[in-house]
Amino acid sequence: MKKGIYLLFLSFFLFGICTQVDAKRKKETSKETKKATETAYDKLFRGKKYTTAEGLMKIHNMQGKIWVEFPVALLDRDMALTSSIRTISDNGEGVVGQFAGRPMHLRFTRQDSLLQARFLLFNIPVNTGKEVKANQALVESNLPGIFKSFKIKAYTPDSTAIVVDMTDLFLEHSYYTNPFAGYAGNSFFGFVARTHKFQGDRSSVSGIKAYDDNVVVMCNMGYDVDHLVFGAFLMKKDVPVSVNVDKMLSLLPEEPMRPRMADSRIGVAYTGKTDYTGGSEGFKPMYYTKRWRIEPSDEIKYRNGELVEPKKPIVFYIDTLMPAFWKPYIKAGVEEWNKAFEKIGFKNVLRVKDFPADDPTFDANNINYNTIRYAPLWMYFIQNSMFTDPRTGEILQASMYIHDNVVIGLHEDRLITTMAADPSVRTFDPTPELDGEALRLKVMQIVGKCLGLTENMGATAAYPTDSLRSASFTQKYGLSPSIMDYFMFNYVAQPEDVEKGVRLTTTGIGAYDYYAIQWLYKPIYEAATPKDEEPVLDQWIREHQDDPMYRFGIRQASYASYDPTSLYADLGDDPVKGLIYTVNNLKTSLQNVFTWYGGDKDRSMTKRRSMYSGLTSAFRTKLDYVFAYIGGMYLTDKRAGDTKPSYQPVPKAKQKEIVKYLVDLSRDLSWLDNEAVLKEFEIGDRIASKNEEEIIYGLLDRIRFIALSAERGGDYTPEEYVNDIYNIIWAPTMKNQKLTNKDMKLQSAFLMGIITTSTVNMSPAVFDVPREAFRLADFEDLSVRSMYQHNFALLENAKFPVGPMKEGMMIAGEKEGFGMVDYIEAKPYSTTHLFYNMLLKTKDMLAQAVNRSTGEAKSYYQLLLFKVEKALDPK
Repeated sequence: MKKGIYLLFLSFFLFGICTQVDAKRKKETSKETKKATETAYDKLFRGKKYTTAEGLMKIHNMQGKIWVEFPVALLDRDMALTSSIRTISDNGEGVVGQFAGRPMHLRFTRQDSLLQARFLLFNIPVNTGKEVKANQALVESNLPGIFKSFKIKAYTPDSTAIVVDMTDLFLEHSYYTNPFAGYAGNSFFGFVARTHKFQGDRSSVSGIKAYDDNVVVMCNMGYDVDHLVFGAFLMKKDVPVSVNVDKMLSLLPEEPMRPRMADSRIGVAYTGKTDYTGGSEGFKPMYYTKRWRIEPSDEIKYRNGELVEPKKPIVFYIDTLMPAFWKPYIKAGVEEWNKAFEKIGFKNVLRVKDFPADDPTFDANNINYNTIRYAPLWMYFIQNSMFTDPRTGEILQASMYIHDNVVIGLHEDRLITTMAADPSVRTFDPTPELDGEALRLKVMQIVGKCLGLTENMGATAAYPTDSLRSASFTQKYGLSPSIMDYFMFNYVAQPEDVEKGVRLTTTGIGAYDYYAIQWLYKPIYEAATPKDEEPVLDQWIREHQDDPMYRFGIRQASYASYDPTSLYADLGDDPVKGLIYTVNNLKTSLQNVFTWYGGDKDRSMTKRRSMYSGLTSAFRTKLDYVFAYIGGMYLTDKRAGDTKPSYQPVPKAKQKEIVKYLVDLSRDLSWLDNEAVLKEFEIGDRIASKNEEEIIYGLLDRIRFIALSAERGGDYTPEEYVNDIYNIIWAPTMKNQKLTNKDMKLQSAFLMGIITTSTVNMSPAVFDVPREAFRLADFEDLSVRSMYQHNFALLENAKFPVGPMKEGMMIAGEKEGFGMVDYIEAKPYSTTHLFYNMLLKTKDMLAQAVNRSTGEAKSYYQLLLFKVEKALDPK
């Protein structure tokens, strides 16, 4: 019995030991199995703190490093890398919400153990010919270059995504990923270049976001910024700037939009490409328009002529920070363009909404939203940006940035332009509707740019100047056939015209704008390719080529303004009449401005001084419109078969009329100096005297345009031109008449001008006076606001190089249009000899005048003769 119990106990004991050994063995085996099955993906994230965002791809922010699970399915898909400002320490470098630069076109490829981000050139050749065999050669010759490489650290457990550290793609700075716009507050209209020096030790990742078609990495980035005037003279050095930037990697549309070929005869923005047609034509430039993908939601109804909504409307979201008073006028300015889309069968294309307060997923910085942002800054105009598909020109996103001073500037311009004719603006507190209407028109112009249109500087010349004084005409047609001519107010209207109901602002979009939207957006179903569309597009242009209402005038640089009918913010077809009406209004305004705007609201007189300066500047601007006709040429972008010539000089009779008018005008500008007002100013030069001299110098400066016009078939020669000026100015002396003080001032200014222009007092190697010798701007005493008033046409149209002049340097660049006509020399003419001969002729005339004169007149002529002789023989 005892033996049985002992054996039973021993059995249980041994069984327990075996069980423990077996359990231990199983546990060790389990550990070994677990260790063997743990993947590189598991090791990467196990035990570490990180945040995750999941959308287009899954991204992780792990201790300042950006780990991306890049889907294998997205390899070789077209993407874009771009940046937007979320916050910034100096909004003169860029404003919140602003998209800078061009999107970087990328494709990701896998090469062994690397994920490569490859950069595609913007102008990759497109084979539009019939040589299919050339496709492979074109592809092999234009492979995307490697921008960044990332070592593959792991694959996701299901092997559908590649895991890489992609920090270097987002937390870095290059020309293409620069978050700062070249055209910003601190660039002062492009006169100041800025060098942004990235400081990696002051930069870090601050957050991540992900959406269905893009991922966002928020980066705090530090920079030291240098400011260089004209890109050469150091103004500020190492200014610290901190900016929180959203770096966005976006998936481009899987099915690219069919491009539409651009045409320089109509004002459309474009993206440049290279066209390969094969055969003898080879490679040549090609341009795609920038436009939205506007497609009918119901194609059958659309083809049957019914109004339909687009599949995807263009929705702009207005900033919650936007002043409430501005919002209805902004909305009206945006939606005005729906009228043009309705003409081609689309309704409700453009819509305006507030930032949604009840949508937690809404992010104004998300590239999927078009926004209208409030941007507190000194700038006096509205900025805009567009994000386009680099493959096709499709506009994927557009935004506007409205600065504080926009409405202030419009308000002051309205007062300066219309105070003489419109009693309702003779107060510091006009009705809000006046400012609102001006804002509506300005927004309308910027929306036109966001739709892919460019400025049309030739539109206003379609209307007769006197028609702008007609109530019935202006009520029906407005002030211009296009809102894109960037005019604002009717400076032609006289007080009696306003009493009869003439419009002082335009009505809305005009005939050209309807035509431009049709040309850019109307579907051409019968065409299978962009090339097939061209005959139809060409026909639409030819249908209107002889109608000035549909004329497109390209913007011009101030130093190369050849076409007098294509100028910034001019009105009407007769600049002399326009200047006469302007002078009538200015005389009234200058005499009354201090009375109309007096009182306690301007005790410092700052506003009235600014307005007085603005009034005299308005005279200078309108004067430039008249000068442009001297040696001017009407320019037309011509194609084979078009009816109008490429250029046509202004008739001689018109030019001679203007020369006489300008000289006569310069004899008495005393009305510019209101003595009762000027004594309230700081002491300075007489405004009248400066402008009288400017007219003479302006006449002499136009000799280069006269020479070019004559070379190209004009019948007004430089010899005849200088003789006309000579005979008009010296007429009192040659007729032995008694000179007035005005005559003496005019003759003295003219004499100094021809001495300078003849180059007799320069080095013998100088045969032509540099074009910069006349009318150079003196910026030392100009405020930012007065620079805007005096020179906005020059500043807006100045042609600066795109991109950095050296590493990191940003300067304002051309964004759209087919480019301005550059400076052209008239080769057969060296004009200095004309002024030298005139100087010799003047010497003989003055010698005769000295002999036959007495008293003060004799002393005056002796002084002039001395100056001539001194110039001819400076020893």
